Amino acid sequence: MKTLTLHLDGIKPADLSMKRLADYLCELAELYGKGGRLHFESVTKGSAKLNARVDDDHHAKVLLRVREVANGVGPKGATKAYRRLADLMQEDQASGVLQSEGAQIIQFPRVSREQKPMVLFKAGSVQGRLYTIGGKDDSVPVRLEGANGETLYCETDIDTAAQLAPLLFKQVRIHGKGEWERRQAGGWRLKKMQISSYELLEKASLKTAIERMRGVDGILWDSLEAPHGSILDQRG
Repeated sequence: MKTLTLHLDGIKPADLSMKRLADYLCELAELYGKGGRLHFESVTKGSAKLNARVDDDHHAKVLLRVREVANGVGPKGATKAYRRLADLMQEDQASGVLQSEGAQIIQFPRVSREQKPMVLFKAGSVQGRLYTIGGKDDSVPVRLEGANGETLYCETDIDTAAQLAPLLFKQVRIHGKGEWERRQAGGWRLKKMQISSYELLEKASLKTAIERMRGVDGILWDSLEAPHGSILDQRG
């Protein structure tokens, strides 16, 4: 008989409850193909390894089935089981490799262990050079070029977009509800802002411009303190 092993990197056998183990085995049985030629054998220590054995004359057929599923062309039931196994690994923060007789057969989609950045929805202001107003939907995309050449993504309604149009290629300050993402290196990055109001920035001396700026990258914050010392607008 030949061996089939699902190697779960990130899970120890002691971490697997009987129900969770049953979940994995149920989906593996569907992936391999149900029948009397497949037999569950053991769970190996270390990173959990779910071992099964298959009759020699059925081994090649199982491997072909598994490879086809991984490439998106396998039977519907097996494809569903493959996706469910990937979901189980995602929930358990594990990576999976299917091996047979010591050789890797397929690699399940890898789990990203990177921490997702903090996202905050809060009113604020940004300023920059208005260079794009366009779109055919009720929500009109607006783009500004920030102080460091970065793109500031915004959107607004049709009426406000029409009012902004004469200010194209001019320096403006816009206000609205924004979606802000915490940078790994510190500070906040605007992902998108819904424009509620705006103003044309007059030409001013460098000193005046610096005094007006309270933040970085064209972002203006008011008096509500945010995590890690950033400042957020109290509006909204």
